Amino acid sequence: MTRSISDIAAGLEPSRGGVQLQPGSRLHIIGVGGTAALAAALHAKALGLSVSGYDQALAGESATILSHAGILVGSSTSPEVLQACAALNAGSVVAISKAITSTQPNHPEVLLARAAGAHAVSVQQVIADAAATRGGLMIGVAGTHGKTTSTGWVLDAFVRSGIDPSAFVGGPLGIELGTPAGSPVHIGTDPGFVVEADEYGGNFDTYNADRALVLNVDWDHPDIFADRHAAVETFARWAAYPAESGAVFINSGDQGGAELAALLAAGGHRNIYTLSTSATPGAPQADVIATATSRGAGAFSITIKHLSDRAAVAAPALRDLLNRELPIGLLGAHNASNGLGVAALVASTGGSADGIARSLATFGGVGRRMEVRYDHGSITVLDDYGHHPTAIDATMATVRQRYPGRTLVLAIEPLTYHRTAALLESLAKSCSAADRVVVAEIFAVRDLDTTSVSASDLAERIAAMGTPATAPGTVVEAAAALLPSITSETVVLVMGGGRSTELAAALARGLAAAS
Repeated sequence: MTRSISDIAAGLEPSRGGVQLQPGSRLHIIGVGGTAALAAALHAKALGLSVSGYDQALAGESATILSHAGILVGSSTSPEVLQACAALNAGSVVAISKAITSTQPNHPEVLLARAAGAHAVSVQQVIADAAATRGGLMIGVAGTHGKTTSTGWVLDAFVRSGIDPSAFVGGPLGIELGTPAGSPVHIGTDPGFVVEADEYGGNFDTYNADRALVLNVDWDHPDIFADRHAAVETFARWAAYPAESGAVFINSGDQGGAELAALLAAGGHRNIYTLSTSATPGAPQADVIATATSRGAGAFSITIKHLSDRAAVAAPALRDLLNRELPIGLLGAHNASNGLGVAALVASTGGSADGIARSLATFGGVGRRMEVRYDHGSITVLDDYGHHPTAIDATMATVRQRYPGRTLVLAIEPLTYHRTAALLESLAKSCSAADRVVVAEIFAVRDLDTTSVSASDLAERIAAMGTPATAPGTVVEAAAALLPSITSETVVLVMGGGRSTELAAALARGLAAAS
């Protein structure tokens, strides 16, 4: 059964375009430890607002970042934050993560905010307002898979082109881009704002992007999308704005992307530019076509072989990249495809050919995306955010190419009960491509029912497909169970969107202590 946006965003004001934030105004964020909420807090604080927050279980790194920014944060055991909430008035704004409103519309702080007459908005609304305050173009990166890495990549390509916009990226940024390092925020010196545009529950509805990139459209979030067509229609509603007023680049080599481009074109939108890393048989000619060439060990390069006249006008720097072999620093065929989209989007917004080429070759990625947590002797531990079958397939294929001949152990923490239940068979099939699998307890978020499926159910399905699989318990218990069995010539790939990073960290600590 699917839910509507009004169900997910219960009690929040409707999404709108961004408006300027007022220095000195009051903002309180509920669920401030979430990635988008953390970004909203940091951007608002940097723009001079008085910001506080609440979170029941704030991770150590996020707590440190917020503390250094001077943002007061409390939890269920800290009454001073409830007191701050009680001091809100009709001129205040309370921003709330939809992970909370989707399951706890009567959260105590939500009720206090309503009683105070404060404006209750999504954390994405605050980010959109921060972008409006910064001024300049809004540049959005969307897609079911790869949008966090690609958003950071777009930011990096701008910086290497001598352009310094602000940004929100859905993962930790390194020391060169993060403000501060480890945060999902970049505070730039130039107008313009790069934003990761998430499709869940209307999150991207606040982002009226002037330029946009859609990497792919797959069936995910089964609690709100009945099938891929429903997801395509949602992306089309968002992409209609740049398709009408600016430019939208769509990967038509992806089936969902091709459907999206066709749907927008049928609606009379003209500023649609398609791109592909291969000519799909029977598909219309894309505006930008590149060949992807393997360089071994999971590395690729791309060479743009075709550029339509209209795309050359929309993204002029691509002219100087035509027929030039462009090494891609990030591993995997999926990153070769995403890199082409990054190049097109940045080229449409003032990026230089040399800056784009340098970024394609050297960008190191975003935290928790095939991040190496331990690499000593012949044992490697990788930490990756992926949790959807398509992402698991792409990541494991890349790991096999990067570490040929090694034993591949997958340690996965499934994200959400509803997704695991709906995609159980395809998840099991994807996971079974490993040599051995450890399934940690399912991470619950936005789940109304936590009885529909279990980690043991997934492990049993994987084992039935011929791959040894166990379900030891929590991420801590999974790490403890796995650690003694890790032998030489092994790569442990840790995947999941919740606390799986703690599993990777525990393995890294244990291996380091034993070495």
